[in-house]
Amino acid sequence: MEDGSQHPSRRRKAAILLTGLALSATVVLGAVALGGAFEGKPYPVADPAATAEHLNDRVLAAYDALSLPEAPVLNPQRSLGVRADVYRCHRRGLGGFLDNLSDSPPPEPRTAAINAGFTVTGLTHPQAVDAALRARRTLTGRGWEVVSYEEFDGLRLKLKPPNVGPGSVSGTVLVTYYDGSGFLEVSALAECVRYPSGTPVDSEGEPEHLPSLTLPAQVRRP
Repeated sequence: MEDGSQHPSRRRKAAILLTGLALSATVVLGAVALGGAFEGKPYPVADPAATAEHLNDRVLAAYDALSLPEAPVLNPQRSLGVRADVYRCHRRGLGGFLDNLSDSPPPEPRTAAINAGFTVTGLTHPQAVDAALRARRTLTGRGWEVVSYEEFDGLRLKLKPPNVGPGSVSGTVLVTYYDGSGFLEVSALAECVRYPSGTPVDSEGEPEHLPSLTLPAQVRRP
């Protein structure tokens, strides 16, 4: 028969063992959390060409919702087309904190913010305001969210489309009108994405083979 005086000693050893295990687990979890904070939230992985196609669709939808009474003329000098901005995306998390204090932080490799858009001319301010209000009503009825609307020496309507379709990423659509010139710009910008493995890039790190922008049939060329 065992001596009962040994039981407290065993209980102390068990308590010490459990405390050690708890401390080890805390250290491991802390290291994982610190590693995640150092790296920051990862950029979504998306095919740049597919992202450009989504943006093109959103630009066309926004322009169609404007329901302009006349077909305006394209301004090729100010039209964006489809572009990949590789300097907009930077390293995230604590690891990039010091870099991002710089006026020109280094870009994160193999990432880009894809944008698309075009500019037309020949509208008056009242026409632009009426068109923007029509677009807001139409697109919010389709699940788009109005981020902001402001009038200055012109106007700016900023919308957030719902993320639909495989590989679609978050982005915004802007309808901007400039009083002095009569320019109306419709553009879309996606959040920064990381290219999938194997995506071909040029010497600047921009993804190759991006599609050309499809213009609405209503837009007249100069």
